[in-house]
Amino acid sequence: MKKKAQITRKEFIKKSSAGLLGAGIIANKPIYLQGTQKTPIINILGRTGIEVSPVGFGASRTQSPALTLAALDSGISFIDTGRYYANGQNEVMIGKVIKDIRKDIVIQSKVMVQPGEKGDALKTKNVRKKIREMMQKSLHESLQAMQTDYIDIWLLHRPSSLEVLNHETVWEVFNEAKQEGKIRACGFSTHSKQVEMLKSANKNKFYDVIMVSYNHKGMYIHSKFGTQGKWDQQAVEAELNIAHKNNIGIIAMKTCSAGPYSLDGNEPPTFGQAVKWVLNKPWVDAAAVAMANFDEINEHQYLLYK
Repeated sequence: MKKKAQITRKEFIKKSSAGLLGAGIIANKPIYLQGTQKTPIINILGRTGIEVSPVGFGASRTQSPALTLAALDSGISFIDTGRYYANGQNEVMIGKVIKDIRKDIVIQSKVMVQPGEKGDALKTKNVRKKIREMMQKSLHESLQAMQTDYIDIWLLHRPSSLEVLNHETVWEVFNEAKQEGKIRACGFSTHSKQVEMLKSANKNKFYDVIMVSYNHKGMYIHSKFGTQGKWDQQAVEAELNIAHKNNIGIIAMKTCSAGPYSLDGNEPPTFGQAVKWVLNKPWVDAAAVAMANFDEINEHQYLLYK
C-alpha cells in the first residue's frame, strides 16, 4: 500500500481504473492524499440519504477516461451524466471507468421525456403508453451503458412544462424504478421556468432531488452552444430555501457559466470561488461542474476538503 500511496498523478493516469482506483478507495482517500490529514467533505443530498462530494464531476464535456479518473483521484465521488450526452457514449465511458468501484461512486443520469403532445392530449392512453415506454427504454439503456444494476439519482431532463413534470405516468415510472431497485432517488433538472418548476416541486413534494441553474449573477451563457438564460435570483433563492426546508436535495449547475468571481473583492476572480459562492448557500447540497481538462479539476479540488 505504501508503494501505491507514493504514485504520481502522471503514473495514475497511465494505469487502469480497476487497479489504482481500487487502491485509493480501500484507503478511503484519493491516492495522492493518502498519508495526509485532510478530511473529505461529505454532504447528504436532502432526504435521500445519499452522500455526495460537494463538487460533482460534470462529465458532459468529455469522453476522456483519463480525465474522469483524475476527477475521482482528486476526491470527487459524484458524477453527473445523461442518456443523450454524446449520443449515449458518455454513459458508456463512465461505465468503463467505474465498473470495478461502482459502490463507491454516486452516479446521476437523466431521461429526456418529450412526447410532443400538450394539454389534454397528454392524458390519452396512447400518450401515457408512449411516455412509459420512452422512460423504461432510456433507463434500460442507461443501466446497460454504465454496466450497473442501479442509478443513484435519475432526473427528468429539462421538462418542457408542468404537465410533463407532474404527469402521472412519469411519477409512476419513477416509483416503479425505485421499488425495483433500479434507482435510489428521482428528480428533475431545469434550465428555464425555474421559479415555476420549483414552486410546483415544493407544492407536490414528489421529487427527491432538483438540479437547478444557479450562480452569482443569476444568468448563464452556455460554454459550448452559446445559448443564454437568466432568472429572478431573489425568487429562485426563496423557492430553493423552501425546498431545502422540505428536505429536497439541491444540486446546482451552471455555477461557472456567469464567469469567475472574487469572494472578498480583493483576490483575483476565479471559477473556484464562483463555485464556492454557490456552495456557501445553505440550500445547496452539491454543485455539478462541467470539467473538460485537468486544470479545471485542480481549480476546484480545494472545495472537497476541510
